[in-house]
Amino acid sequence: MEEDEQFNQAFGEHTGIVEGCREWIWNIKNNNDDSTVIHLRSVDADLFTDLAWRLFGRYIANKSNLRKLGLDMCNLTDQKMASLSVELTSSRSLVTLDLDCNMFGVEGLRNVVPFLRNCPQLKTLYLGENENINTDCFEVLVSALDGRSVEEMHFFYCNIEDISALGTYNLPNLKILNLTNNNIGMEGIRILSNKLQQVGSTLKELHLTSTGIDDEGTELLATSLKHNTTLEALYLEGMGNNITDRGCNAMLKLMVDVSSIDSTYNSTNHTLDTCKLIYEDDDEDDEDMSEIQSLIDEACEENGRSSNPDGIGRAKVIKYQLNSQKRKELCELQGVEYIPGNIFADIEPVLLPRILALIGERHGQSELYTALIHTAPELLSYIDRKALIDSEIAKNISQADTLRQQANALMLQASVITAKNDLLSRRREMIGIGDSKQQLAGGQGNSMKVGDKKRKIQH
Repeated sequence: MEEDEQFNQAFGEHTGIVEGCREWIWNIKNNNDDSTVIHLRSVDADLFTDLAWRLFGRYIANKSNLRKLGLDMCNLTDQKMASLSVELTSSRSLVTLDLDCNMFGVEGLRNVVPFLRNCPQLKTLYLGENENINTDCFEVLVSALDGRSVEEMHFFYCNIEDISALGTYNLPNLKILNLTNNNIGMEGIRILSNKLQQVGSTLKELHLTSTGIDDEGTELLATSLKHNTTLEALYLEGMGNNITDRGCNAMLKLMVDVSSIDSTYNSTNHTLDTCKLIYEDDDEDDEDMSEIQSLIDEACEENGRSSNPDGIGRAKVIKYQLNSQKRKELCELQGVEYIPGNIFADIEPVLLPRILALIGERHGQSELYTALIHTAPELLSYIDRKALIDSEIAKNISQADTLRQQANALMLQASVITAKNDLLSRRREMIGIGDSKQQLAGGQGNSMKVGDKKRKIQH
C-alpha cells in the first residue's frame, strides 16, 4: 500500500479526526513542520487505530529536530504502545517523553525499551498517574536506562512498591526522581539513602510525598544527607507518611545542629534549599511540627543565599549561635542543654569585641546586652590578676622615679634662682649705701657756698 494511501486510511476524513489534526500530522509526515514539540490531544488520540499509531510512530521517528513528545492522557494501552513503538526506535533526537495519565502496563513498556536504549539524548521521562505502572514496570524501565543519560524520572501516583532496581542498575546522571504516592516503604528509603551517600551522587530533587516513610526513615535520610552536597530539594509531606516531631527534629538538626559552634559551622547540611515535611497552612498539622517546619524553612533560606559552604556556615553561626533566643529554642527542640553564655568559652578573647559588635549589628541592642552580661565573667576568667597587680606596681614605681627626677631638677632650678636673688639683694644694698654718701657730700658743699657769699657782702 502506498504511503499516502496508508495516511488516508489512518487519518482520512472517514476516521472522524478533525481537519486541523489531520493537516498537522500530514506536515509532520512530510517534514513540513519546523516545531520541535509534538503534543497529541486526547480527543484526537481516542480516534487513532492501530495503523494510525504505527504511522504516527514512523512520522515521529523521521522528524530529526523533535525534542519533546507529549502523549499524556491519550488512553495508551499495551496494544497501542506496541503499535506506536514498531518504528519509533529510530528516533534519536528526543529529549523529553511525556506518557503521564495512560493505561499501559509492563507489556506496553517493554515495547518501548528498544527506543529507550537507542535514544541517546533522552533526559526527561514522565510516567505518572498510571495505576498499571508497578514494580515490574519500574525495573524494566531502570534496566533499559542503565548507563544512559536520563536526568529526570517522574512516577507520581503509580503502584511501585519496590525500587531495588536503583541499587542494581546505574543511572549516572539522574537528578530528579519523583516517587510521590508510591508505597516504597522503609526498604525503599534505605536504597535512596545509600544512593545519597555514594561518592558522585547526582540527585538534586527527591519527591517522597506519601511514600510510607516514618520517623525511622526520616532519620535515615537525615543521616545520609549530613555530608551530601548535591540534593537541593526534598519533599516528605503527605498523609501517606507517618512523620512526627521525632522525624522533624532529625531534619532540623541536619540543617542546624546547635550542640556546638563547630557543629553548626561544619557538620550540618548547607545544600538543601527546600525541605518539606508538612503541607503549609494545614490545620491538622501539629503546632510543634509547624514550628519546626518554619525553622527548617529559615535554614533552607540561608542555604539558598550562597553556594559557598564556608559562607553559609558562618551565616548560620551568626543567626543561631549568637542569638540567645534562637539558640535556646533550638536547644530545647534538639534536646541540648542550654547554658546561657557558654558558647563564649569557645571563642578566643581577642575576638570577643568583634563578636559582640556583630551581635549588636545583626540582633540588636537587647541581644548585645544579654551577651555582655554573660561575656563579662568569661573575659575576667582570662585575666591574670597577679600579673595585672605587678604591672600596676611597676607602673607606679616608674611614675614615682620620674616625679623624683622632676623634683630634683626643680630643686636645682630653685637653688639657682635663690642665688640670683641673693646677688641681686647685695647689689641693691650697695646701691643704697652709695646714694647716702652722695647726699652727704652734697650738703657740705652748699654750706661753703653760703659762707662765701656772706664774706663777699661784708667786704
